[in-house]
Amino acid sequence: MSLEIQNVSKIFPGPRQGFFGRGEGFTALDDVSLSIRKGASFGLVGESGSGKTTLTRCILRLESLSAGNILFNGSDIHKLTLLQMRRLRSRLQIVFQDPYASLDPRMTVHDIVAEPLVIHGDVVNMTASRRTERVMELLLQVGLRSEHMFRYPHEFSGGQRQRIGIARALAVNPEFLILDEPTSALDVSVQADVLNLLHRLQVELGLTYFFISHDLGVIRYICDDVAVIYRGKVVEQGPVAAIFDNPQSDYTRMLLDAMPDPDPDRSPFRKIAAV
Repeated sequence: MSLEIQNVSKIFPGPRQGFFGRGEGFTALDDVSLSIRKGASFGLVGESGSGKTTLTRCILRLESLSAGNILFNGSDIHKLTLLQMRRLRSRLQIVFQDPYASLDPRMTVHDIVAEPLVIHGDVVNMTASRRTERVMELLLQVGLRSEHMFRYPHEFSGGQRQRIGIARALAVNPEFLILDEPTSALDVSVQADVLNLLHRLQVELGLTYFFISHDLGVIRYICDDVAVIYRGKVVEQGPVAAIFDNPQSDYTRMLLDAMPDPDPDRSPFRKIAAV
């Protein structure tokens, strides 16, 4: 097993009331349990505010837990020392949603992609020249060219910036990637290119993906298993085919009904025009 989320709850404290009191807390996650197999793609889908980002922050230990445990290859993430957690982060990386906000505009592509190699120098000990070689390898791996190394983020398109973000995440040879809506800020045609890239990288590198999205079409394309989360609670989970073909919860059926139909002949607008 790669990642095991066991009965995780997260309650944020309510607003202050007077000097000593607080209002009722907000339950962002309610008894969430998920199992992500090594080498698989696991999707988490739900509308905005459903708890997807909070769960991600808990996995990365950017938020504490109110209850439950998160195990990565058998180790409880929230019981590790700071040094152990720092080393773990070389094995567990994230690709962020917004390729415009996630890259430092003052850094060159070389420095952006090489930064994890410097931070985790105790894990991947490299000379400066070897880091440059590694950056070149990574750029080629994600479909960019070596001459892009010394350019700045503003010189690239959204799809290219997301490729830079993926290269940065892969720099320290992680086992597990959290993909936080990595295609939602991209044009549809560019989304397909990035999804194909992620699929190829998973096959080549044996990566495990935790893919967070509100787009069921993306989840169906790239994921093996999926969980549906609503108001902090998992309402349904299982293999992608089973969930899409035979949903059990009303919320899942509502999400599926909201998906656009790719067949133009079944579009409601085509029917109106034909009348």
